[in-house]
Amino acid sequence: MKKPPPKKQQGQGLGPRTLNGAALDVRGAAAFLGTTEKTLRGMIGRQLVPFRRWNSRIIILRSELERFLADLPGCTPEQARANQEARR
Repeated sequence: MKKPPPKKQQGQGLGPRTLNGAALDVRGAAAFLGTTEKTLRGMIGRQLVPFRRWNSRIIILRSELERFLADLPGCTPEQARANQEARR
Protein backbone atom coordinates (compact mmCIF):
# COMPACT_ATOMS: atom_id res chain seq x y z
CA MET A 1 0.00 0.00 0.00
CA LYS A 2 1.29 3.43 -0.96
CA LYS A 3 1.81 6.08 1.69
CA PRO A 4 -0.25 9.22 1.19
CA PRO A 5 1.69 12.44 0.51
CA PRO A 6 2.53 14.57 3.55
CA LYS A 7 0.03 17.22 4.61
CA LYS A 8 0.85 20.79 3.71
CA GLN A 9 2.42 22.87 6.42
CA GLN A 10 0.83 26.09 7.59
CA GLY A 11 1.62 28.82 5.07
CA GLN A 12 2.09 26.48 2.12
CA GLY A 13 -0.01 27.31 -0.89
CA LEU A 14 -3.41 25.75 -1.37
CA GLY A 15 -5.38 25.39 -4.57
CA PRO A 16 -4.25 24.74 -8.13
CA ARG A 17 -0.56 24.25 -8.75
CA THR A 18 1.27 26.41 -11.26
CA LEU A 19 4.89 26.69 -12.32
CA ASN A 20 5.35 30.47 -12.54
CA GLY A 21 1.95 30.55 -14.23
CA ALA A 22 3.45 28.87 -17.31
CA ALA A 23 2.21 25.35 -16.51
CA LEU A 24 -1.04 24.29 -14.86
CA ASP A 25 -2.27 21.12 -13.26
CA VAL A 26 -5.68 19.74 -14.19
CA ARG A 27 -7.46 21.73 -11.47
CA GLY A 28 -5.87 25.01 -12.56
CA ALA A 29 -6.53 24.37 -16.25
CA ALA A 30 -10.16 23.45 -15.54
CA ALA A 31 -10.62 26.71 -13.63
CA PHE A 32 -8.94 28.62 -16.50
CA LEU A 33 -11.33 27.01 -19.00
CA GLY A 34 -14.38 27.37 -16.75
CA THR A 35 -15.12 23.65 -16.74
CA THR A 36 -14.90 20.80 -14.24
CA GLU A 37 -11.87 18.62 -13.62
CA LYS A 38 -13.88 15.57 -14.67
CA THR A 39 -14.76 17.12 -18.02
CA LEU A 40 -11.18 18.20 -18.63
CA ARG A 41 -9.82 14.75 -17.71
CA GLY A 42 -12.23 13.23 -20.23
CA MET A 43 -11.00 15.63 -22.90
CA ILE A 44 -7.39 14.75 -22.01
CA GLY A 45 -8.20 11.04 -22.23
CA ARG A 46 -9.58 11.58 -25.74
CA GLN A 47 -6.63 13.90 -26.55
CA LEU A 48 -8.90 16.86 -27.38
CA VAL A 49 -6.76 19.41 -25.53
CA PRO A 50 -2.97 19.81 -25.51
CA PHE A 51 -1.22 18.35 -22.45
CA ARG A 52 2.08 16.82 -21.32
CA ARG A 53 2.90 14.01 -18.92
CA TRP A 54 5.57 14.62 -16.30
CA ASN A 55 6.05 11.23 -14.67
CA SER A 56 2.46 10.43 -13.69
CA ARG A 57 1.35 14.08 -13.49
CA ILE A 58 -0.58 15.82 -16.23
CA ILE A 59 0.83 19.25 -17.03
CA ILE A 60 -0.90 21.75 -19.32
CA LEU A 61 1.15 24.63 -20.69
CA ARG A 62 -0.75 27.90 -20.47
CA SER A 63 0.67 29.17 -23.77
CA GLU A 64 -0.50 26.03 -25.62
CA LEU A 65 -3.91 26.24 -23.97
CA GLU A 66 -4.31 29.89 -24.98
CA ARG A 67 -3.21 29.11 -28.56
CA PHE A 68 -5.63 26.14 -28.62
CA LEU A 69 -8.51 28.43 -27.57
CA ALA A 70 -7.53 31.07 -30.12
CA ASP A 71 -7.61 28.46 -32.91
CA LEU A 72 -11.15 27.26 -32.09
CA PRO A 73 -13.80 28.14 -34.67
CA GLY A 74 -15.90 31.22 -34.12
CA CYS A 75 -15.40 34.92 -34.67
CA THR A 76 -12.67 37.18 -33.36
CA PRO A 77 -13.41 40.36 -31.38
CA GLU A 78 -12.54 42.40 -34.48
CA GLN A 79 -15.04 40.47 -36.58
CA ALA A 80 -17.72 40.91 -33.90
CA ARG A 81 -17.14 44.69 -33.81
CA ALA A 82 -17.29 44.87 -37.60
CA ASN A 83 -20.57 42.92 -37.57
CA GLN A 84 -22.01 45.29 -34.94
CA GLU A 85 -21.01 48.32 -37.02
CA ALA A 86 -22.54 46.77 -40.16
CA ARG A 87 -25.88 46.33 -38.35
CA ARG A 88 -26.16 50.02 -37.40
